[in-house]
Amino acid sequence: MTPWFVSATGTDLGKTYALCSLLQALRDRGARVCVLKPVLSGFTADDLAATDSGRLLAAAGQAVTPENVARSSPWRFVPPLSPDMAAQRAGVTISLGEVKGFCTASMVPGAIHFVEGAGGIMSPLGSDFLNVDLVQALDARVLLVAGGYLGTISHTLTALAALAQRGIRPGAVVLSGFQAGPVPLEETQASIMRYTDVPVFCVGRGAGVPAALVEMVRAG
Repeated sequence: MTPWFVSATGTDLGKTYALCSLLQALRDRGARVCVLKPVLSGFTADDLAATDSGRLLAAAGQAVTPENVARSSPWRFVPPLSPDMAAQRAGVTISLGEVKGFCTASMVPGAIHFVEGAGGIMSPLGSDFLNVDLVQALDARVLLVAGGYLGTISHTLTALAALAQRGIRPGAVVLSGFQAGPVPLEETQASIMRYTDVPVFCVGRGAGVPAALVEMVRAG
């Protein structure tokens, strides 16, 4: 089973928001989904429903319980730092092999699988590996989430270039309307599409997920 790896061009761009919207859209069409957020920093147990893991579990139709959060996110750290820094402060070592093994062992037959990274595609997950290294270890398909802010065109094309250097062509770029931008997402979409043949979709706040994106993910 080949998972989808959901990453971004940076942090706090609405990656979890976009994935939650996609999970709900897939479920509305009768698809079974499985979602993991293996490494999570900035975690607080006081309000599980507000954490990234809790939001993803709810969107996937699973109960937001301490047990389910632990199963979907075994590496959880309180400091809101890059995971490698947060793990170092906790005296924990995260290895690529461990994370890959967890993701592979957690796959559910018959489901569409998603693994959400932490931070941007070139952000470190451990002391010696990046999100992109986990993509390659899992042989995953990539959904690259970008924001609508000023500068996102350059950041998106830079991320695409970095992926291309690894021989990775994302299944799609997803522009998230989680944060307000200076222009409509559709204008940013048109600009990015002039420089790449990777499909670009918009997931605006409250606007739903384009049917073409849902069907592309369902088709694999």
